[in-house]
Amino acid sequence: MSLQPETEKRDVWLHVHVPKAGGSTLRQLMNRNFGKGYYNSSSLLETKQYTLADVSEIIRCHPHVRCMSDHKLSLELPYFHDHANVYAICYVRDPIERFISRYFFHRHFEEVACIAQRLTFRDFANAELVDQFAHPQTNSQIYFLNGGVSFDDLGPIHRAIETGRCYLFPIERFDESCVFLEKRFPQHFSDLSYVRANVSKKDASIADEDREFVTQYLKRDYPVFELANAELDRWLAETFTPDELHAALEDFRDRCSRRYHNFHPPRPRSVSPSASQDDASTNRAESVQPVSQESKELSANNQNSEIPPGTNAVGNPHGEKMISANVSVPSEESSNIDSTDARNVAALPGDSHARLLRSPTAEPNSGDDRQNDPTPIP
Repeated sequence: MSLQPETEKRDVWLHVHVPKAGGSTLRQLMNRNFGKGYYNSSSLLETKQYTLADVSEIIRCHPHVRCMSDHKLSLELPYFHDHANVYAICYVRDPIERFISRYFFHRHFEEVACIAQRLTFRDFANAELVDQFAHPQTNSQIYFLNGGVSFDDLGPIHRAIETGRCYLFPIERFDESCVFLEKRFPQHFSDLSYVRANVSKKDASIADEDREFVTQYLKRDYPVFELANAELDRWLAETFTPDELHAALEDFRDRCSRRYHNFHPPRPRSVSPSASQDDASTNRAESVQPVSQESKELSANNQNSEIPPGTNAVGNPHGEKMISANVSVPSEESSNIDSTDARNVAALPGDSHARLLRSPTAEPNSGDDRQNDPTPIP
């Protein structure tokens, strides 16, 4: 009797999604890179976090899942699971900027009732930070990541990093983290170029005294933010030389720019009415030219000759549409293309916008990417 070899362990990436720390953009990238193996978990009770046993059971029961994103995950994870090699990826943010972002997000997110919709920023800060109206993990990234152990204990976070399978990044250096992941794990993250998603709309400014007020309550969160920066510095130094990192970032940002312009083609340059009239007059004048004797003879010969099949009247053997030299053709700047049609335009050979939007080394984005990269909010 022959023994069947053991099934090779699969790699599973778990996105520990700290709220308002760039997670929505990362979710789009996970969906693009993992396809059907990606699962975006959500819950109506976001303050409930999974236990270690919960996550182990999810991995065991769902062998098709290769990547999952969830607010209910902490860094207490089964990194050495019997059925999978588990990796964690997590972003944290400057605590003050994160709190401000949360305020403006809930202020405009009407699907969930939140006191931010009716309170000023200072009143909102008093309610959440002084009166403890919010759940503890809401405003403490350390508490969120260590599974509710405490507001100060970095021990569980350090132990997760020491496994060699936990990657903690600062969202303020998102591009650097992306080039690192593409370099270190190309089999999982082949392209992390992005268009920003879920950017909170700010309709008011935050006074300096209000920033100082929230700082006294949120400063306990800075150690995890500093740890994330130090870890990213270490990983980058292990992976790139300074020149390699500079080149990788230039290439990455160029890809992001091209991805953005696939959804937002350059707008036509505005032209004054008087200039338009002058241009039109010039074009009319140029198009009315005396007919030369040579042109008359050519026209007569064409009328008397038989046009071969598959050839149009101006002698193009492929039957393609030709434009005569004296016809004014809209330039790249004057072409008005709706952004929803940008992908179709980019696929047209020879089109001026195709040359602008397509890279010699990259194909136009698939239809799925249109859904996965929403328009960033100004």
